[in-house]
Amino acid sequence: MNLFDLAGSDAIQTITFPVEKEGLAPFIQRRQPVLLDGIREMLPFTRPWNYEFFRQALKSIRIQRKSEDGIYHYLGFERIPMADFDHIMETTHNGYALEPLKGQGVSGDLPSEFSVALPSFIPESGFRVSNLYIGPGGNKSLLHYDETHSLLMMLEGRKRFILFSPDQSDCMYPYSPFSLKALLENRVVDSRIDCQNPDVKSFPKLNQAKGLSGWLEEGQALFIPAGTWHFIEAEGRNVSVNYFWLQNSLKDWLNQPLLDFWIKRRAIDLLDQLRKVKHKLSAA
Repeated sequence: MNLFDLAGSDAIQTITFPVEKEGLAPFIQRRQPVLLDGIREMLPFTRPWNYEFFRQALKSIRIQRKSEDGIYHYLGFERIPMADFDHIMETTHNGYALEPLKGQGVSGDLPSEFSVALPSFIPESGFRVSNLYIGPGGNKSLLHYDETHSLLMMLEGRKRFILFSPDQSDCMYPYSPFSLKALLENRVVDSRIDCQNPDVKSFPKLNQAKGLSGWLEEGQALFIPAGTWHFIEAEGRNVSVNYFWLQNSLKDWLNQPLLDFWIKRRAIDLLDQLRKVKHKLSAA
């Protein structure tokens, strides 16, 4: 058994990439995932973007290595020359690139001519970051959710996904907001489930979960609403770019899993303050 065996019979809806400001509003309001066709036509700056383009355009890139469980945990990044990453892509495959292109964390190494426009339906006030992801194949995420909405655009290759709605959070077995270990390891949005070999004896509510599964193909984008649990696995060399933006109502924050996220973030902020006090006391 793997997580994709929990997919229900429903198929994910596919629409044409919206050009209107309110074009995604019905899906945002219903917290409904959807596939969008035609990203290269609607966002012309993406037309030349593939692995060869970035291999030539970037001098360096930020990567992470696989952990012992074979998963990329979005921790422990290092910046390496693009030529070294290209060698990894062709040989060991032990590296996955995550390079911010716009918004938070953009590197000074990023060429100044890079221009990432926001789709009309993403409000500038809520925008957080746009990331470039490059993987050699077989790269997969943890089962997790984000506090922001996400739009994942496939530029080369394909990725298989399974999504679980926020109201199935009890079946996803998140870490407790009071787990000090999870807080220290920054596992605030992760599930405890092993996606490759789900243990239904230890996590019996998994049998009640019904996921929405499909393939994200080149030229498509996947809208993942905030609080939606998702697991994504790439097939072959893959290049994708996403947008994260915050557009949650008070009602959204009062329901799971975003309520848990809010509590966990406050706990992490408290831990950070305690660390600073400890540091000041030890330096005195």
